[in-house]
Amino acid sequence: MKVKKLNRLFFTVLLSLILISCDSNKLYEENFAVADDGWHHDDIKTFEFDISDTLSPLNLYINVRTSTDYAFSNLFMFLYSNYPDGYADKDTLEFILAEPSGEWLGESSGTVVENKILIFKGGRFTTPGTYKFQLEHAMRQKVLPEILDVGFRVELMEMDPA
Repeated sequence: MKVKKLNRLFFTVLLSLILISCDSNKLYEENFAVADDGWHHDDIKTFEFDISDTLSPLNLYINVRTSTDYAFSNLFMFLYSNYPDGYADKDTLEFILAEPSGEWLGESSGTVVENKILIFKGGRFTTPGTYKFQLEHAMRQKVLPEILDVGFRVELMEMDPA
């Protein structure tokens, strides 16, 4: 068990260093590890960040890391949104993590599969301030084994050179 935790910690640190060194479009990214026995339905992951630029188009992503032993080909989540102007919303999202053939989508490294899933493309936050997003798994099981990490990412949308 301790070897698994050390391997997970080493992989997370290494991946973070690689991503930080070559990621100029990132405005915000935070990833949370999930409990060793899986993602509990009441373990809501919270992401807060400040937006001051209301003109630049942004892309929003959900990051999900699973093991190849994850039992499902999809993942349902509730996304709670709270904007600085008081707007609040709850969306249900479905992410397809594997093909019907069983082939994992995303990037695989050994027994770990990483998915960076675009949920909003080219949008703008119209009000400066603090934005809060929360993720809760919405699967029928109370605990989802083999979910390793869950995260949220905001990046500047790359503009096509014309």
